[in-house]
Amino acid sequence: FGKTTLKVHYIKGDDFTNEMVDSLGMGQSAMRAFREKYRFLDVLLIDDIQFIGGKESTQEEFFHTFNTLYEANKQIVLTSDRPPKEIKTLEDRLRTRFEWGLIADIQAPDIETRTAILNRKSRDLGVAMTPEVADYIAGRLKKDIRQLEGTVKKIKALVLLDHREINIETAEAAIAGVLSDNISLPLLIDRAFIETSAYFSVSVEDIKGNRRNADFIQARQVCMYILREITSMSLKQIGDLFGGKDHTTVRHSILKIEREIEEQSDLRGDIDEIIGNIRQG
Repeated sequence: FGKTTLKVHYIKGDDFTNEMVDSLGMGQSAMRAFREKYRFLDVLLIDDIQFIGGKESTQEEFFHTFNTLYEANKQIVLTSDRPPKEIKTLEDRLRTRFEWGLIADIQAPDIETRTAILNRKSRDLGVAMTPEVADYIAGRLKKDIRQLEGTVKKIKALVLLDHREINIETAEAAIAGVLSDNISLPLLIDRAFIETSAYFSVSVEDIKGNRRNADFIQARQVCMYILREITSMSLKQIGDLFGGKDHTTVRHSILKIEREIEEQSDLRGDIDEIIGNIRQG
């Protein structure tokens, strides 16, 4: 059998948008090159396609790219943090096309799988991680495999540069660095409040306050959950941001959201979208 060379390209949804905007700014020839790059592929792989939602020009461009590849019987593989019907800011014509293909629900790895991944990455990078530390990291980082690898690399850097021991304290520092994506903690906190308030259409003051309106309570509890997910702050530190709420109140709120996530797939998607917005700035 003769060898066949396929043109395959991988890109993230937000990078596709940025590349298109840059091409538009450079004139017609750059835009023509952009279109030729994406419309003459054999396989197009786009990660986090949900990030083109709400971006009218990007959706228009991708609509035509999708049609061109589809009509030429090329392969298109898209990943998203939720099914097409739950991406609220996606145009109907794109949502329909996304539903033409096979939709596979890929769940986050269980704790045993996460621990196995950590142990393998540790061996590959020469990091002597104890079972206690591996269990701690696997228990905190539940959704993103790249975060697990990033944490092992961060631990290695802390050991080499700061001469730290590989213990829970070092793991906490490594996780904080990975979860924040190098965003300062004060900025990360501000973004968490701003993005949560925008998503739920309530004010930051109402999220931080004590008013018992159902919408305020849900936004408040989601914000607490997000802060616990994306920072290494203690329950008490999180409570202090909400007018000095007791750590037991914060724990109750986080556990409540965790239960609701298990029961409502759309809530998981909502929270992932907020976290994505926080990290993108």
